[in-house]
Amino acid sequence: MFFTNRTDLMLELAENTGLAGDIHTKYDLKGVCVTKTVIGKKEGLLINKPCGVYYTVTSPIIPDSKREVNAIATVLSEVINSQYKKRPRFLVAGLGNPDISADSLGFRVAEKVLATSSFLKESENKNIFGDVSVIKTDVCANSGIDSSLQIKLVSKGIGADIVIAVDSLACSSFDRLFSTVQITDSGIHPGSGAGNPRKALDYKELSVPVIAIGVPTVLEQLYNGRRHIVTRHDTDLCVKRFSFIISRALNKALNPKISEEELTELIDFS
Repeated sequence: MFFTNRTDLMLELAENTGLAGDIHTKYDLKGVCVTKTVIGKKEGLLINKPCGVYYTVTSPIIPDSKREVNAIATVLSEVINSQYKKRPRFLVAGLGNPDISADSLGFRVAEKVLATSSFLKESENKNIFGDVSVIKTDVCANSGIDSSLQIKLVSKGIGADIVIAVDSLACSSFDRLFSTVQITDSGIHPGSGAGNPRKALDYKELSVPVIAIGVPTVLEQLYNGRRHIVTRHDTDLCVKRFSFIISRALNKALNPKISEEELTELIDFS
């Protein structure tokens, strides 16, 4: 019985394939460790992954939600500003299966993201809010509709400028389960964490930038010649914690003119 090397984390892929260390930049951000990995054409061909910038935000040994929220929000703002300079219209997409704890992260995050686009026209202070729409896409096995198609149709229908997709990921090291958040501008393959990747969500498919946010929630284990997906015993609690952290970071990054106190009131009210 052992864990395989299948992983969605760029940091692990780089380690497993022996990529040169100069593609990584590690720094401290508000008391949280962040590793920035830049994948060019050469590296992308070597590991069969799309080119782009990948950020790995490592959760502290002693959890500190406020620091993690601030760090993730700062990274998100940097990625957003690198993709779109004007005031963009966002579509936040929560991916996964809400009935399976280890695959429910995207759904749980989307439930806590402020959907502001519906009241921007009526608001007297509309310039304070970001323009945010939210969609939760169930897995194809439940809905019969590929999540990539759902997001593509909605994105085009509302005229989104940037899509932000949140999903569960797989990792190859038990130490990285629920201990890192990966943020990338290269998009995502829905279902990859469960070993059932669907059509890509990326610029080529949607014609707009796609920022992907993911947390490793499962590992692949080989036992008696068969592959199994395993996770932690406290997955429910971990998903709850990270859905809180990521949704808060998204609300902060997408509504930079609103104070944390005001955001908290709006979230509690909604």
